[in-house]
Amino acid sequence: MGVLSISTKAQAWYMDFAIAMLLFLFTLAFYFNYTNNIQNEEQSALSTSLKDAKSISSSLALGGYPQNWDNTSVIRIGIADDTRVNSTKLQNFKKMSYKSSKKLFGTIFEYFVFFLNDKGEVININGICGIGSSLVNATYNIKSAYYYQDEDDSFLKGFMESTFKADIYLQDIAGLTNNISKYSFIVMEHPLLSGSEFSNNKANLENFSSRGGIFMISGELATPATNNMAGANFKKKSGQSSSQRTAIVNNSDQYLSFTVGQSMVFDQYYYAENASGSSNFKIIATFNQTSDNAIARWNYGNGTLFFFSDFDVSYFSDDFVGIVEEAAKSLVGGTCNPINISGISIKNLAKAERYMAYNSKLVKMVVYSWQ
Repeated sequence: MGVLSISTKAQAWYMDFAIAMLLFLFTLAFYFNYTNNIQNEEQSALSTSLKDAKSISSSLALGGYPQNWDNTSVIRIGIADDTRVNSTKLQNFKKMSYKSSKKLFGTIFEYFVFFLNDKGEVININGICGIGSSLVNATYNIKSAYYYQDEDDSFLKGFMESTFKADIYLQDIAGLTNNISKYSFIVMEHPLLSGSEFSNNKANLENFSSRGGIFMISGELATPATNNMAGANFKKKSGQSSSQRTAIVNNSDQYLSFTVGQSMVFDQYYYAENASGSSNFKIIATFNQTSDNAIARWNYGNGTLFFFSDFDVSYFSDDFVGIVEEAAKSLVGGTCNPINISGISIKNLAKAERYMAYNSKLVKMVVYSWQ
């Protein structure tokens, strides 16, 4: 009985061992098979991501369809004519919804497109640092400032903070002019300087413009009825009814994409006149009943100035403030900060590159694609 009992126990032990070994081998086989499948899937996804990056790059390197497409007629997105970047098509691409562009590209992957110069710097093409997923951070390499008098007249404040990382000055004109040498772009929204503030800071503001600075001024520059600065007379007119604040676009502008003949109603009535010292004074919009200049652009020294009667405007064919913001991005030119992809998943991240021409220079178009 003892021998039989030991034999039975041994058989049971070997049976348990065999079952355990089979389970182990099955688990091991399943693990390696699963791992291999995952690797194959990841390799396949990475391969598809790279294929889509190349496909997007190839599409963009052409003219698109139809040849003179816009965002209502586009069938295939393309931004180049004979391998040269077409700024108008690039702007149309930028304005397109991200979801619509992915559908036209035929991709389920996320993407982002930008351009590099021969130094490897991200370049600003017609106000555009990059196009694609909002998870990628593309910012402008420029020092800028924003001055305002109160929150009711701060229409561009958020844009200046988020897009240009501008230094903000609230009723601190001395602080602005003390630091003005480090800026290349300044927006002053309804400054309403006192007579003494204007007199004390006029020279610094003019020097900023004459050395090549870009200036946007809206509303009332200073409390005196007329203020001469940087080649123009800034004036105010009180007690205007709504109908008297209606203006019409007289001339097209290379930066401001207003439609000639379109009307707009300003919340406030201020105007600028050409004076000695300016050059290339261009009237963009005038008030209907007086022909006073509601919007104008001119040069002073090496700088460029824009005047707007107000940024609080009812514009009947588009977003007025949005048009001004796009103009600002085009004006600053130059380079952008390095593309920041820290906010995206790098899973199946692929990159395609292609050389193109812009302003008679060779640039590299880079397309990122990821899952």
